[in-house]
Amino acid sequence: MSHRRRRPDPDNPELGAILRREDEILRTEREILHELHEQHHPTPTAITFTEITMNSTAAGQSQVFTGTLVPAGAVYPADSTFTVVSNDPAVSPSVDSTGLVVSVSYPAGWVESTTTPLAFSYAAASASNPNMSVSSTIPPSAPVNNLPTGITFNQTT
Repeated sequence: MSHRRRRPDPDNPELGAILRREDEILRTEREILHELHEQHHPTPTAITFTEITMNSTAAGQSQVFTGTLVPAGAVYPADSTFTVVSNDPAVSPSVDSTGLVVSVSYPAGWVESTTTPLAFSYAAASASNPNMSVSSTIPPSAPVNNLPTGITFNQTT
């Protein structure tokens, strides 16, 4: 809706008062609309990630994690920025522009540390909503543990 400011008639001071009151009503209306929007689309307070590709955390594999915002119905502000980093410098995850999809490809020859489990740190921030602070740690699925580690032969004849 467009609002074109009318100039008050200097011979009619009542019109000036009416226009000022109209401006006040429009400001109040904008505040109410903003509050209603916030009620229908709250700012997220947390995010949980689920690995959807069901691939193992191993060299040559790729994994995709999708995020679910908390509370239900929450929406990131339009100016939100997202970061995701790995605790292993050889692994470089990325996050899409929505902040809801994290992807990672494990390089050929990569081997997970036996002392520090792989984890990704995720964070979201917004300049328009500086109170928003959403972070998460994404632990990729464990490597396949059902691989044989040895073999035993028994003589039967």
